[in-house]
Amino acid sequence: MSTNTAANPIVARGLAEEHKFAFRVAFAASVGFTIGHVLGWDFPFLAPLFAVQLLAGSRSFSLQQAVGFVVLMATGCILSILIAQSFLETPLILATVIGLIVFFAFLMLARANAVPIANVILITISIVPLTAVTSLDSAYTLVNNLIAGSILAVFLVFIAYAFFSASGHVNETGVASAGSEYSPVRVALANSTVLLSLVILFMISGSPVSIVILMTALTILRQPTTAGHDAAWHYFMGNVTGGLTATIAYLLVIWLSSPVFLFLVILLFGLFFGAKISEGSHLASVYSIGLVTFLLVLGIGLAPLPSDSGTVFIERVVNVVVAAAYTIGLASVTHWLFSTMNKDIKL
Repeated sequence: MSTNTAANPIVARGLAEEHKFAFRVAFAASVGFTIGHVLGWDFPFLAPLFAVQLLAGSRSFSLQQAVGFVVLMATGCILSILIAQSFLETPLILATVIGLIVFFAFLMLARANAVPIANVILITISIVPLTAVTSLDSAYTLVNNLIAGSILAVFLVFIAYAFFSASGHVNETGVASAGSEYSPVRVALANSTVLLSLVILFMISGSPVSIVILMTALTILRQPTTAGHDAAWHYFMGNVTGGLTATIAYLLVIWLSSPVFLFLVILLFGLFFGAKISEGSHLASVYSIGLVTFLLVLGIGLAPLPSDSGTVFIERVVNVVVAAAYTIGLASVTHWLFSTMNKDIKL
């Protein structure tokens, strides 16, 4: 194998970039999560989550992109908290406003227009007003974590590229192009229906894992519609894989509670997921969603919990997996329903 690699410089450079990508992802995830946990953030998974998504979305990162991301996040948070405060006493109107904004954000994604703006809108408008329904103080804390997390994330991305520079030779694992047999309006309607159903459910129930479940659902719904017939199975397996690895990491960290050990554990799993994603195989989406789920589930596991933390953690892992199955199943049904409607009505 070494002879073939040495005889083909392109293959060697490709393998080197795959390794660098894995180290960039692992570095950003482990450093970001450890910093958030040590600082006592309520949502320590936000900074590593943003950093990993920024690293996966581009092979380079400029100062303009960094400033733009932070400004977008701050703007989205401010608008979301204003909307929440304006309609807090009228939940029906609040849900309607959220639904309309979510629809237009998904429509931008489906048409591949202003994708960064659409992604930030989906994150902020989905979780900030929902948190405000339960507690305005919690919503302000979330907004602070979102903005601080976005700032830390861009610093982590810059440092990751400084330590493990990109060579440009790597398997592409990005989303499919905008050209598709799927109607953008139909895709936006289906996805916004799924997400809004979860928002309404949590507005009523006030589940403690609502933010994590919504972030998980967003990760699934933002995947390309051209992913193929096995996509639903891949998405579900990604959530199961992320949940299982997060459980193992949680047990290890609880066994030896130390920031250094937390860093090493996340670094290990980050290298595993990063290496699998960089291979660019048909299972890349499994590991992409798995890494997001891993960070989210581990984050809620290490957040302040009642005394019976082990039982509560397992329960929350199960809730996330069930919610993922619900999201995938309902998304499949709504896509099919709007597809049949499209035969009579041009969407």
